[in-house]
Amino acid sequence: MRILSGGMNHESNTLNPIITGPKDFVVFYGDEILKNGLLPGYASTGIINALKEAGAEIVPTVLARAVPNGVVSAPFYYSLKREFIHRTKEALAQGPLDGVCLALHGSMKVEGLGCAEGDILGALREILPGVPVTVALDMHATVTPEMLRGADGFVGYKTAPHVDCPETGAHAARMLLSVLKTGKRLTTAYRRVPMLIAGEKSESEAEPMASLIEACRRIETRPGILAASFLLGFPWADDAHNGVSALVTGFEDALGVEAAAGELAAAFWARRKDFAFRSEFYGPQEALAVAYRAALEAGERPVFISDSGDNPTAGAAGDATDILERILETLETADKLPTPLLYSGFYDAPATAACIKAGTGAELNLTIGGNWDTLNGRKIPLRVRVETIVREFGPFHADLVLVSYRNLRLTLTSKHIGFGEEELLPALGINPADYCLVVVKLGYLEPCFRSIAARAIMATSRGCSNEVLETIPYQKIRRPLYPLDPDMEWGG
Repeated sequence: MRILSGGMNHESNTLNPIITGPKDFVVFYGDEILKNGLLPGYASTGIINALKEAGAEIVPTVLARAVPNGVVSAPFYYSLKREFIHRTKEALAQGPLDGVCLALHGSMKVEGLGCAEGDILGALREILPGVPVTVALDMHATVTPEMLRGADGFVGYKTAPHVDCPETGAHAARMLLSVLKTGKRLTTAYRRVPMLIAGEKSESEAEPMASLIEACRRIETRPGILAASFLLGFPWADDAHNGVSALVTGFEDALGVEAAAGELAAAFWARRKDFAFRSEFYGPQEALAVAYRAALEAGERPVFISDSGDNPTAGAAGDATDILERILETLETADKLPTPLLYSGFYDAPATAACIKAGTGAELNLTIGGNWDTLNGRKIPLRVRVETIVREFGPFHADLVLVSYRNLRLTLTSKHIGFGEEELLPALGINPADYCLVVVKLGYLEPCFRSIAARAIMATSRGCSNEVLETIPYQKIRRPLYPLDPDMEWGG
C-alpha cells in the first residue's frame, strides 16, 4: 500500500488585520515530516504512526502549521500548494497511489481565495480520481461543498481544548485502511446547523458538549459507520459557509449514514440554549475587581483572568490593550498585591527587539501594544526594567522578554505565538503558581493553567476573538443564524 500524506493547519481569523506568511509557519517537506514532524500535538503524527503500524509505504508531501492568526498570504499558500502537487505527481510517476490521508484544519482562509482545504482537496482529486481520501479535521472546521467533493471521509477532534489530535489522525488513517482492506467505498453525510458558538462555550468536558460528543461515539459503534463528528465552525471568520456541521462517514452500503447525520444535527439544535461559559465571566473592569478581591481579601492563589477578546490561539492579534488599560487605571490596587501581577502577554516585535538591544537589567521607555489591532489596542507608553531574555523559543523560534513596571510583570514576544504554551513561562524562569494574580491572553484555560488555578475568571474583553458574538459586525455569514437571531426557527 502506498499512501500519500501531509497537511496544512491554520485557523484564520478574518477580523485580524495580520496577513499570515512564511515567517509564521513551520513547514516540513518530504522525509522531514517523518524525521522532525512527528510532534505529539499533531494529527499528522497519528496518521503516520497508524499507517506505519499497518505496514503501509508512506509518501510524505508537505506539512505546514502556524498559530491561528489573520488570513494566509496568497503567494505563500500557492507556493505550498505547488509543492504539494509537485510531490504528488512525482510520487504518482513512481507507481500507483492507493490512498490519501491528510491532516487539515478546516478553517484555513487564504486572501483572495477563501477556503484552502477545499482548494487543495479539489486539486488532488483532479490528479487522483477514484483514489480514496480521508481527512482529520480540527473541531472548529468550517465545512464547504468543495471539501465534501474532494474527500470521501472525515473525522474531527472530539476534545476542546484539543488533546486528541494524534488519536484523530489515527482514526482518519484507520478509515482509509478499512477501505483498502474491504474494497468498499466511503460516503459522508453532512448536515449544517445554523449556529455559531464561541469556543469557550464548547469545552468538551462540560455540558452540553460532553453529551453531544458521547452521542457521536455511540453512532460510531453502529455497523458500517466509521466516524461521527461535530465541527463547530470558526466564529471569528466572516464566511458564508460558517456554522455547525454534523458529519457522518460510513461505508457506501451502510444503513443509516444520512439518518445519523440528521439525528446528530437535531440533537445539537435541541441543546442550543444550553451552551454557556464554563468559567465565571465579567466585563474587563468587573473581572479585574473580582480578581483583586479574591487575591487581596480571600487569599486565593493563583487567580487567573483570561483576556479572551485577544486570544492568539483563536487568531487574535495578541496586542489589544483593553485589560492592560484597566490594570493601569487600578495600579494602586495592583501595587498592594503580595506578588507582582503577571500578564502573559503581548505580541510586540518592536518592544521585544528594543529590550534585547538594551539587555537584561536595563531600564528603558517602551510602547507596548497597538501595532496590529489598532481598533482594540493602542500604544501604551511605559518605562520598564528588562528582567529576563530568552532567544529562539519553541518551534517558531520566538524571542521572549519579561519586563517589570511597578508591581506588574509583562511577557513580550517577537512572534505571534500562543500564550497557553506550557513551557513559555518556565522558559522565562516563571512558575505561575507562585503568583497571586495571572492574566493570560486565552479563552478557556489550557490544562497547565486550569490544573493550578484556585479561581478562573474570563474577561469578555475587546479584541479580534471577541466572545460576545452578537456584537461582531458580520457581513458574509448566512442569516438567520443562532444566537445572532435568537428567535429563529429551524426544522433540520
